[in-house]
Amino acid sequence: MVGRGGAMFRRTRAGEIVIPALNVAVDVGEGPVVVLLHGIASSSASWRTLVPLLSPLYRVIAIDVLGFGGSRAGEGVGFTLDEHVEALHKTIRGLRIRGRFTLIGHSLGALISSRYAAVYRREVSHLLLVAPPIYPNLRYIHELGHRMRVGGYLWFYRFVRGNRLTIINNAGRFSKWMPNGSMKIDDDSWAAFSKSMENCIESQTTTTDIAQVSVPIDIVYGSRDQVIVPASIERLGVMHHVQLHEVPHTDHLIRLPLAREIARLVR
Repeated sequence: MVGRGGAMFRRTRAGEIVIPALNVAVDVGEGPVVVLLHGIASSSASWRTLVPLLSPLYRVIAIDVLGFGGSRAGEGVGFTLDEHVEALHKTIRGLRIRGRFTLIGHSLGALISSRYAAVYRREVSHLLLVAPPIYPNLRYIHELGHRMRVGGYLWFYRFVRGNRLTIINNAGRFSKWMPNGSMKIDDDSWAAFSKSMENCIESQTTTTDIAQVSVPIDIVYGSRDQVIVPASIERLGVMHHVQLHEVPHTDHLIRLPLAREIARLVR
């Protein structure tokens, strides 16, 4: 495992924010390249069940998302989707990867990966989205049950962002019962957590991004996932380049059954 990057954002004299390279937490194995991008309030440690399944055949690179894990950000960062994508692109460019690679994103990482693949089409050969939280704009949802479920999630996320101390205190207790690296919300990561939630998850264009991707897309999710909206996922499945894969008895975290299905799809 190799740690790199982690530089701060810095401003030029004109006030423009310069995007840094992110922290590369894992870079192991040889062969075709697979890049992993974790979810919100997490780190690359969340991939620990998947990396051993892929590293015998692939070069596996796990990158900490901007503001999480070892990837720090300075003052003035908005944690917009464009900033996340630019930071990821700068990091990948610095790795000097030859040819196209498979890009795998989990949760928030799936939303970032979708935009990345839509913008940098020549870099990605295969896009794999794990448990993507797809919440379309309510004005485009006509089925009442679907609309109510998406609206409920969006209301909950606004509640979370408005109750910082309560969320930080409870996150510390909940994280003790979860796999190491699956969740971390503290004072240092709060800005990245709350702004990424607002700017990338609550306000998203992921369905449009996925429609613009020209390579095969596999979407993997657990039947007991607490974050996804099944109707939103099913809508994506009608696109000709998208395949859906439901893993029974599995929740939102990258546990072994989900990791095995991801590894199968990569191969």
